[in-house]
Amino acid sequence: MNAIRANFMFAPLANNGGAQVWIEVKSGLSKKYAISPTGGFEYHIHVKRVGPNNDCMATGGHLDPTNIGAAKCMPAKPDRCQEGDLSVIGGYGKHGELKATESGAIAPISYNDKFIHFSGETTTIEGRSVVIHNNGTRVACANIVPYEQSTFPSAFAEDTPQDEVRMSGSDAGRVVATMAMAVAGSVFGVLMTL
Repeated sequence: MNAIRANFMFAPLANNGGAQVWIEVKSGLSKKYAISPTGGFEYHIHVKRVGPNNDCMATGGHLDPTNIGAAKCMPAKPDRCQEGDLSVIGGYGKHGELKATESGAIAPISYNDKFIHFSGETTTIEGRSVVIHNNGTRVACANIVPYEQSTFPSAFAEDTPQDEVRMSGSDAGRVVATMAMAVAGSVFGVLMTL
């Protein structure tokens, strides 16, 4: 599988109304590698941070503070989904899969998710991780941390090298996980400061 390079940004909506989510995949999610019957890649917020040596398995399960479990999660009934279950196998989930393309790049997408939280010990997404799956297998991951405009460059900067992970997160609550990844969850990363 080619290097996966993606940006995820989470910005709080007014009155604790959830988050606006922006996702841009610059490379790596091509049809050539998608093994899901629907040709997409699932992605979720996981409970724990990425482990030593960039171990995606260390991220634990999906963020599920209300113990919904593996109920059939669908866009029409997002209240029946785990907080971190942004997509699931088969194209369901609150927002569907990341649809593979021939080039592996996916145009930026954005949506609001009223179930994502920025506070609360069991509900906050800060300090957790985003994991991209290929038919259930964890192929890429990065931590979600506060974005500080003065310390980190823009999540969507064009100059992100393909062999590093840039993780950033809270300018008035904005949280971002910017990822650049390689084969089967091997993540090469540093915190970048410019």
